[in-house]
Parts: sequence; C-alpha cells; structure tokens
Amino acid sequence: MEEILRTIELEFTTLEFHENFVISRVREGVIISKKQVHDLVEVCSDIYKGKKFVYISKRVNNYNVDPTIYLNIKHVKNLAGIAIVSTKASSINMANFEQVFSKVPFSVFMEMEDALEWVKDILAK
Repeated sequence: MEEILRTIELEFTTLEFHENFVISRVREGVIISKKQVHDLVEVCSDIYKGKKFVYISKRVNNYNVDPTIYLNIKHVKNLAGIAIVSTKASSINMANFEQVFSKVPFSVFMEMEDALEWVKDILAK
C-alpha cells in the first residue's frame, strides 16, 4: 500500500490520506449524516485541492449511514469514486443498498487490495 501522507482525526472518523485516495475508519455507533459528509468534503477538498481522489470506507465498526447523503456529493467534482471495504455481511448488505443512491462510481469489496486495484482503474479513466 502507498505511504500515508497525513492522518486526521475527526470527531466521528480517522482519515488516512494517501496520494490519490483516503481511507476512513468511522467510529462505533456513529450516524453519518449531512453534517459529517460536509466535514469530510471540507477536509478532503483542502487536502486534494482539485486533484482526483477516491474515498475508501474501511468498515470495521458498526455505524449507520443516511443513504441520501450520496445524492449530495455529486458536487464534489474531484471525487472519482467511493469504495467500501468490509468482511461483515451486514456492512456489505448496507453498502449494496447505499450504492443505489450514489451518483459517482461506487463499489464494495471484501479485501483492501481489491479496492486499491479498483482505485487505480477509476483514476486511470
């Protein structure tokens, strides 16, 4: 995996920034809503400054996502895609439901290596 360039702790997640992707590990019990997405967009926009990137959610904890948040991220022009990585059936099922709402490329993986290969493909387009 690429070197971590920067790590930022937000109230609800830890973000590991790499050259062209960010890995998020949301804390247990969080509800991801418009406020959290606004905070994520703000931080990612500052780090990537118009450069294409992919958001990877490494779902190791249990938390909830308001799926309508995906309808509001289409304005993030440099967001090339969203990947969800989890081995939990409940997280995979939820991510597959969330995918319906996404206006950017969105894929679900059980292994981080597969997600990183997908990142390369998405950014090459």
